[in-house]
Amino acid sequence: MGERTNLQIENYTMAAQNRKYMKKERCNLYIALEEMDMFWDEDEVWRVKEAWNNNESIFAISEKLQRDPDEVALLIMDLARKGAIEKRALGLGA
Repeated sequence: MGERTNLQIENYTMAAQNRKYMKKERCNLYIALEEMDMFWDEDEVWRVKEAWNNNESIFAISEKLQRDPDEVALLIMDLARKGAIEKRALGLGA
């Protein structure tokens, strides 16, 4: 068996990613929120946690960090699901 071409390697990698991440067979994919910045640096995450624990609103946090409020809301949902922050009685809007 000779060396693999770049195309063969790329096809293999794509197939492996599909097996790992594609849980269901799908056609005509729609990627939700792809225009959002889902990457956070550790300092930003720490600042969001601190602000959330001080009962600051999502809008206040987003202004402070100069981020879209939806991006902040998604990070807060992620942190709450992982138990990294406390959930608020009134949810995200509180």
